[in-house]
Amino acid sequence: MEPPREEKEEQRVRRVNSLPEPDLTSTSSSVSSILSWEDSRSTTSSGDISGTSGSSGEILTAEAVIPRLLEPAPACGELDVTVTATEKCVGRNNKGVTWGFTSVIGRRREMEDAISVIPAFMSHKCDHVGGCTAPGSKTSADISPIHFFGVYDGHGGSQVAKFCAERMHGVIAEEWGREVVDNSGWQRRWEVAFSSSFERADNEVHTAAVAPEMVGSTAVVAVLSSCQIITSNCGDSRAVLCRGTDTIPLTVDQKVIGI
Repeated sequence: MEPPREEKEEQRVRRVNSLPEPDLTSTSSSVSSILSWEDSRSTTSSGDISGTSGSSGEILTAEAVIPRLLEPAPACGELDVTVTATEKCVGRNNKGVTWGFTSVIGRRREMEDAISVIPAFMSHKCDHVGGCTAPGSKTSADISPIHFFGVYDGHGGSQVAKFCAERMHGVIAEEWGREVVDNSGWQRRWEVAFSSSFERADNEVHTAAVAPEMVGSTAVVAVLSSCQIITSNCGDSRAVLCRGTDTIPLTVDQKVIGI
C-alpha cells in the first residue's frame, strides 16, 4: 500500500538533506575551495539528480543555497606581501659592439695622430672587471670580451703616436693583470694599471730611441666591457660620451703650462 503523497514528499526531502557534505579540504586557489555550497545539486543514491523530475513526476525540493566561508578572510592590515626585485646586468643583451673612426690631417705635412682599436684584448667576468651593475646576477659570472680603444695625438711627429697604438693595449693588459696587494677595490686597480702603463710606455720610447727628444704624444684610452666604460688620458686629449643631443665628458684634460 503506497503512503500518502504528503508523507512521500517529506521522505524524499529528508533523503536529500541527509546526504554527506562535500569535501572541504581542497587547497585550490579557486573560489570553489573557499565556499561550501549546501544545495540540492548532489547525486542521490538512486542516481537521480535532485531538482529534476523523479520517476513519479514529482519535483524534489531542498533548502536554499547558502554559501559558507571555511576560514575568515584576513583583514587588510594583516596581509603581508613581500616583493623581491631581481638584479639584472645592463649589459646582458650586449652581444657585440659597432665602432668606426675618422681622422683629419689639418695643415701638417703628415698625419701625426694614430688610432688603435683592439676587439677582445682581454676576456674576464663582468664582476671581475669592476663596477658591475648587478654583481649577484648570473650574467655577472659570464666571461665576456673586453674591447680597447685608443687615440694618440702626436706632437712634432708621428713616431711616438704610432708606437703607442701598437704597444699601449698590451702594456695595459699586463699591468692590469698584476696581483693587487692592498685589495683597495676595482677603481683603484684601474688607476694604478693606467698610470703604470703610461709611465712604462714612456720609458720604452726612450729606451728604444723611437723618436727624437722633441717628439711625443698624448693618449686617451677607453676599455669597454658589456656594461662598463673605463677611460684614462694623458695630456689634453679627451673622451666624450654622446647620448642623443647630450655630451658627457669622461676625462679631464691635463695641460702643462710653461713659464
